[in-house]
Amino acid sequence: MRPQMSLLTAVAWMCIMALLIAGCAGAEAGIVVQNPMARATPPGVETGAAYMTIVNRGQAADRLLSVSSPAAKMAELHESVNDNGVMKMEPRPEGFEIPAGGTLELKPGGKHIMLMGLVAPLEAGKKIEITLVFEKAGQMKVEVPVQQM
Repeated sequence: MRPQMSLLTAVAWMCIMALLIAGCAGAEAGIVVQNPMARATPPGVETGAAYMTIVNRGQAADRLLSVSSPAAKMAELHESVNDNGVMKMEPRPEGFEIPAGGTLELKPGGKHIMLMGLVAPLEAGKKIEITLVFEKAGQMKVEVPVQQM
């Protein structure tokens, strides 16, 4: 029985090491979301916006490719741009790059998540879920608090 115990112990240690290595690989991707928030919308308004800071603590650049949310029929990455003195919101289907060790700020008046065809008004004090899709880090679900304007 002694040899079987050593074999079981060795297998257990191998499993533990594999989990630790997998955890380190995930940490190496290093995408961290900070300060997510969405703005409350009045009844009848069918569009909303969400903002957050995305930090890439990894060793390689990554790209935010797309977003989705059950709170809206469609979610897109957008950027507000000044076109000859006129502010416009333009879709960014190519997404946004986040350099290694860098930060992507999604904020009012700049890059942001546009929520179109809201299923219900965004109510202050509630939360919505947004799924971020990254080129390297994969999918990440974020709980986004809705705040008053």
